[in-house]
Amino acid sequence: MSFTLSVKEMSKITNVSKRNIRYYDSIGLFKPSGVSENGYRYYDIEKIEELRLINYLRHAGVSIKEIEKHLKNRNIDEYVDILNNQLTAIESELNKINALKIRLKNKLTSIEYIRSLKHFDQIRVEVFPKRRILKKMVELRTPIDWERAMLTLEEELPPSLVVGDNGFFVDLKRYNHRKGTEFIGLFMIADDPFTLQSSYLEYLDEGPYLTLYLKGNHEDARLRYKELIEYAETNNLVLESYALERTLIDHFISSDKELYITEIQIPIRQKEAL
Repeated sequence: MSFTLSVKEMSKITNVSKRNIRYYDSIGLFKPSGVSENGYRYYDIEKIEELRLINYLRHAGVSIKEIEKHLKNRNIDEYVDILNNQLTAIESELNKINALKIRLKNKLTSIEYIRSLKHFDQIRVEVFPKRRILKKMVELRTPIDWERAMLTLEEELPPSLVVGDNGFFVDLKRYNHRKGTEFIGLFMIADDPFTLQSSYLEYLDEGPYLTLYLKGNHEDARLRYKELIEYAETNNLVLESYALERTLIDHFISSDKELYITEIQIPIRQKEAL
């Protein structure tokens, strides 16, 4: 008489739950060797390795469809293809996870830098390295225009990547005739691995920038441009025709308005004297 196992015994030997065994049966992936007169399913001992193979492949992430295909046509070349394809998929997923890790580390580093800022309301010349950005030049008049422009950038990026990382271009030729919501373009610091393949990828030049960190939002920043222009004129600084304006902490990060921080950076074309 052949040796047979019940569902419970099969589950105990293979460490596959009875629920999964019944599920595999219901979809036709792993059928019992037979059904006893009293309606209980039983399995021949040869079925142990078959279930272990299914469990192994499922644990490796192989789809049920691929496993079913292999079990119906057991071919070593096809089996190798299944393993290679799954290895490729896992490596791709690992790359995404590593990119996410870098993304979160960059965000934490940025927050710690913001929290360490001390020179508020002081106009300073700071030298910045060459920086990657995503850039879209478009006339922006209202916050809804901002959102539409951000959506354009996001179409090539993972969900909500621009949260907290976006900034704007200000036209200095009309700095005193604009509202706090009006800009001539949108940018995002592209220190995130997910941004490297974006068609909007460009660079900010290395060099000196007239810089101001202020407590407040974009409307508060709007009122400070006259002061910045006058500082440049007094100190013989030749500025580019645009400024970079970015809110570092806003209501999405903190509900305390006293903690809102906005930065203004204006590239200096020529520094003659301070």
